[in-house]
Amino acid sequence: MRGTDALTAALLPIPQGVGALLSRTLAGRLTDSIGARAVSIGGFIVMGAATIPFALAGAATNDWWLMAVLLVRGFGMGAVMIPVMSVAFVGLERSEVPHASIITRLAQQVGGAFGTAVLAVILENATGGATDLAALASGFDVAFWWAVGFTVVAIGVCLTLPGRRVVAVPAPQPA
Repeated sequence: MRGTDALTAALLPIPQGVGALLSRTLAGRLTDSIGARAVSIGGFIVMGAATIPFALAGAATNDWWLMAVLLVRGFGMGAVMIPVMSVAFVGLERSEVPHASIITRLAQQVGGAFGTAVLAVILENATGGATDLAALASGFDVAFWWAVGFTVVAIGVCLTLPGRRVVAVPAPQPA
């Protein structure tokens, strides 16, 4: 819609990846201290809030603003991935970890492809094959609002994740 070439369009989402990278260490520490549930819910809240500007954006929205929002969105995405991945390995024997790693990676790939396909269908349905910019922008707005809605559903799913693990400290034995 913005009339950019393929290379520019491919470079614009880089801030989202940078944001995900920046949040990984903090998300790991927070997962250890407050639990996977709180960190993943917080990450999804950040992701959802950072998706709203895309639902409100138009063809004239500043690229720098959109890239800044992508950075924040990526930060939330990274904050979601760390606790979800760490919970997948809780309670496994060392020999089971490689299998769990493959399964979690496969689930990420299939889930990401499925989510992208669902949003593409929503976008196609919302635009109805329109070619004028106003109708296309309106279709993208609809698709991004759906993405916000899916984020809210994901927050509900995160409620099933374990909270903070309490480590029992044995009482001191009398001498």
